[in-house]
Amino acid sequence: VTAAVDEVVTDSASKEMPDFSKLQEMNIQTDAVFANQSDTDRTDIRNDGGFTALMITTSTRGVGINRNIALEHASGEILLIADDDMRYIDGYENAVIEAFRQLPQADALIFNIDTVGNSMGRRMNGDIRRLHFFNAFNYGAARIAVRRERLTAAPIWFSLDFGGGAKYSAGEDSLFIRDMLRCGMKIFTFPKTIATVDQSDSSWFKGYNEKYFYDKGAFFCAMSRRLAQPLCLQDLLRHRNMYASSGFGIKGIYSHMRNGIKGYRSGMSYSDFTAGR
Repeated sequence: VTAAVDEVVTDSASKEMPDFSKLQEMNIQTDAVFANQSDTDRTDIRNDGGFTALMITTSTRGVGINRNIALEHASGEILLIADDDMRYIDGYENAVIEAFRQLPQADALIFNIDTVGNSMGRRMNGDIRRLHFFNAFNYGAARIAVRRERLTAAPIWFSLDFGGGAKYSAGEDSLFIRDMLRCGMKIFTFPKTIATVDQSDSSWFKGYNEKYFYDKGAFFCAMSRRLAQPLCLQDLLRHRNMYASSGFGIKGIYSHMRNGIKGYRSGMSYSDFTAGR
């Protein structure tokens, strides 16, 4: 098992010694690859407790490219896609390996993680079930364990257009899962908690503002150009009570989502689209 960690932008690479403190903070007990974004480019390696930690620091920006760098350099048979605000439970490696032994047909498993702060409606697994296109898109990448050979055979990568630091604020995890399903990968939920994550301060969610709904429309267009508008409508109807605090009303929200569809088809970010008004 290798933890492929998307680390926050930091200036640690400018120090004389690389900062591997996340090994202890995250309670990592396996090999790990840290994709770290800074203003320099370097590679550092550390052997700790029989495990190898590789830190790849680049001057890139964006969660998609950072996760792809981590996946590209990971070598474990099973990969955990991790965020640097997670803390794994003791013995998580054995828990993950045992889950794959129970489900040898699985290409990827989605575990539970406990949340500190805003849960954003995180769905908890109560049983083992296979995911399909109609029930797979409410899970974050930090819950995923996947067989590396299946990712590299496809190959499957994270979108560079969605996520923190990218053109559109969120949706990269769902697009990643969509691509796994498109490639015929078998994905199952598994009712085992392997980590805790701190989401008391979201890096991208700034409330239900106009940009949020614009980016939602762009995301649904990325999911399916043909079904983009129906997908927006079903999301709006399912979350109408939650979205009520925006003050836009149903028509206003749908209008912002449609703008996101138009903008995505033209390759325009929210700021680009609104600058042309």
